[in-house]
Amino acid sequence: MKISLLLLFLFIQMTSWAITYNDSVLTRLEEVIENRNYFVELKQAKIDGLKKDFLISRDEKGVMDLYDYYDKISREYQTFKFDSAFHYSHKLLETAYQTKDKDRNVAAKTEFANILISAGIFSEAMDTLWSIDLSNVKEVTIARFYSILSRGYFDMESFSQSQYYSTMYRAKGMVYFDSALNYYPPESWEYHSMNAHKNIKLDNYGAAIDTLNQIINTYDLNNDELAIQMMFLSFAYGLLGDEKNELKYMVEASVADFMAAKKEAVALFFVAGFLFEHDDVMRASRYINVALDETRFYGSNFRLWQISQYLPVIKSEHIVTIEDQKQKLWNYLMIVSFLSLIIVVSFIVIFRQIRKLNRVKNILETTNRKLESINEELLLANKIKEEYVGYYFSVSSQMIEKLEKFKNSIYRKFSRKQYDEVALELDAINIHKEKLFLYNKFDQVFLQIFPDFVEKLNALLKDEEQFKLKEGQLLNTELRIYALTRLGITSNEKIAEILDYSVNTVYSYKTRVRNMARVPKDEFEQEVMKIKRF
Repeated sequence: MKISLLLLFLFIQMTSWAITYNDSVLTRLEEVIENRNYFVELKQAKIDGLKKDFLISRDEKGVMDLYDYYDKISREYQTFKFDSAFHYSHKLLETAYQTKDKDRNVAAKTEFANILISAGIFSEAMDTLWSIDLSNVKEVTIARFYSILSRGYFDMESFSQSQYYSTMYRAKGMVYFDSALNYYPPESWEYHSMNAHKNIKLDNYGAAIDTLNQIINTYDLNNDELAIQMMFLSFAYGLLGDEKNELKYMVEASVADFMAAKKEAVALFFVAGFLFEHDDVMRASRYINVALDETRFYGSNFRLWQISQYLPVIKSEHIVTIEDQKQKLWNYLMIVSFLSLIIVVSFIVIFRQIRKLNRVKNILETTNRKLESINEELLLANKIKEEYVGYYFSVSSQMIEKLEKFKNSIYRKFSRKQYDEVALELDAINIHKEKLFLYNKFDQVFLQIFPDFVEKLNALLKDEEQFKLKEGQLLNTELRIYALTRLGITSNEKIAEILDYSVNTVYSYKTRVRNMARVPKDEFEQEVMKIKRF
């Protein structure tokens, strides 16, 4: 038996192989992936800054200022978060209409269509583009229109299941390539980029590579623009069969994507696919997982569908290894079938062990999912305990300090027989103010744990019934009642005791909010309990 297992081990070692790459090519990508949240924070800070600057002087802004604001913020969201990009792009369309400026209307419609194309909503995107009248519009706007139109047709070519339609889409894309080139200034990087892309389509890969290198070395591109040029370079080298440079520029594009906080994760998706095809399964699996997380953040079902084509890679290091072992076992059985019955028995035992491993793996995966859910709840519970223990001791220490001062003051006044002043000091105690102080402290601690609680609860209510808090107000009575509910305090009697209300009052508030909900009344509190930490 031992001899058989030794032979089996040697056979597996001799027949295993994998193409490896110089790790230095991927070192920078690994570093950027590790620190990707930093770039997201920079992006979010920029967006928050735009919103804050806009809100400060919103009442003073005219329709043109409003157009510029929606244009800027929709572009920031364009490759960052689809639903926000869609929302602000739609706002841009509405504002463009109000400006009665045709150039702005065309530009807004073009960018709206571009967002739809990114999300794979091709039919609506093309309908939007073909609804545009280009008469009396600036050349730069027309150039952008034709570049987006050609992009739409090329994307449809890529994802078409029909050779007939693929050919038709490609032909149309090439026509509108030429139209865009007619309107872009020849000295612009956009002109050169489209020319390079056209050369790739025409199989002129060398010319495309020269042009793209000229763009990268000559023009001051931001990370978003640079990522696109790097991907074009990667495609060109790949079509030439230069896999080393194909991977190099694919990785550079992915790095630029992360630095620009582009959440579509297109370049990383291609890197994972490249590595998977070259048997670097472990790294491919890790990258496809990151790409999946990025795409979920972006929120496009189309992008998720693209990645789902490679979802088996996520488990490939397990599944492929097991299947590979099965194949090797079979090959070994064919080669050493002339050996003794002991070897055959050993294969049977190993095969059974693999089946057990499969069952154990399934059990472990189910258990891990349950543990993740439990851990999440435990983390939240621990966070709540930490915050509210701190809150309890902070408030208690403040109250003790106040009582001590009050006690000493009363004692001094009694010792001096200043009874009138004692009465005045007693009258000065404002119970209502103290309650408000306690409520405010509770609100602060709760919103540290659930910072988007008000927004999430409002999302459960009808649009016209949503709570609008006063300036400086953290929670109102209704929100405070449901904040206690989210913390697990569901008893009306307990809530009434905490907030110093009657049970009927708490019941009335709860009933009124449930009547305002867009979800069924009997499911409202369940939905509130699903609100998670931000």
